Amino acid sequence: MELRFNNGKFRILMIADTQEGKKVNSDTIKLIEASLERSQPDLVVYSGDQIWGYRSFKGNPDLVRQVLGALVKPVTDRKFPFAICFGNHDRQVGLSNEEQFEIYKSFDGFVGQSDSGVDGVGNHCFEIKDGDDVKFLLYTIDSHSNLKVGYDCVHENQIEWYRNNRDSYEQKLGKVVPSVVIQHIPVCEVFELLTRVKRTVKGSVRGFRTHDGEYFVLKKDRVNKDAFMKESPADPQVNSGEFAAMCEKGDVKGIYFGHDHNNSFNGEINGVDVGYTQGAGFDVYGPGMDRGTRVIDLFTDGHIETYDMRYKDIVGKRVDNPVKYIIMQLCPTNTFDAITRITKAFVIIAVILVIILLLMMFFN
Repeated sequence: MELRFNNGKFRILMIADTQEGKKVNSDTIKLIEASLERSQPDLVVYSGDQIWGYRSFKGNPDLVRQVLGALVKPVTDRKFPFAICFGNHDRQVGLSNEEQFEIYKSFDGFVGQSDSGVDGVGNHCFEIKDGDDVKFLLYTIDSHSNLKVGYDCVHENQIEWYRNNRDSYEQKLGKVVPSVVIQHIPVCEVFELLTRVKRTVKGSVRGFRTHDGEYFVLKKDRVNKDAFMKESPADPQVNSGEFAAMCEKGDVKGIYFGHDHNNSFNGEINGVDVGYTQGAGFDVYGPGMDRGTRVIDLFTDGHIETYDMRYKDIVGKRVDNPVKYIIMQLCPTNTFDAITRITKAFVIIAVILVIILLLMMFFN
């Protein structure tokens, strides 16, 4: 199926981190349906961590197919084409990304492909045409998974694959083709949109791993006006040079990712719009009623525009599953957050016990 501009515009709807288990939350589906109805996209991209949890799936291919089918049903029912990226959690269900990709291929409207000779699954360069002319390219990239400590990065041969695609179009057409990139894990350079501050600064978030002990806020003059960041970016342990490669010729206009559910912001870095899409799933931690999706509009003149759509604005302020919603709002965002909360709880309990003992000694 060819992807084509419609009256000078091509619209992508990006859905990040649905992260569902064996029973898909109806609030997640409501958000997807409302996003589709509101945006009427030309292509939908699920950007990774569609599903998770070995306890839920135990490698059962029929159950994986059932859940993935439920997640894409709002798209297939409306006959929108769709593609996917993989995140760090998808493979944890006990079925490999290769096996899951074959399942996606069985769904109507799936246009994803997985290029051979390059690390990962789902790496592909999509042409978006206006008439016979290729006006834009969309790269879906596998940003891989967890390492023993931290997260992996886009690999060297993937970067060369990108360069080869970029350069071959330039040679064929006599110019670089404007491009946009969607992947799961962020590029390290996203921290250029943040300011390091003292922990006492209101709204600051604590970094972890490569940024352990540091605190950050958004640079308000660098990001969109309704941006929010409620957790530290969980960037790769190593900067593989992906972003630098994509800045070489000015073809990449935007790079968008999910991964950190509580973040939604975008801003320019070295001429590239770099941005987070918040989580869409209601069966995992997230930014409350600000769970949402992202619209990315491409134009034949080579520029792009983007904004997010939030549950509270396109669905409402009520959910079908309020108890689960409250539980998920109390969940930690990562292992470091969980350890920090437990440590604080123990400290508070210890202080209370000391006070009680001192009072008992005093009154005795």
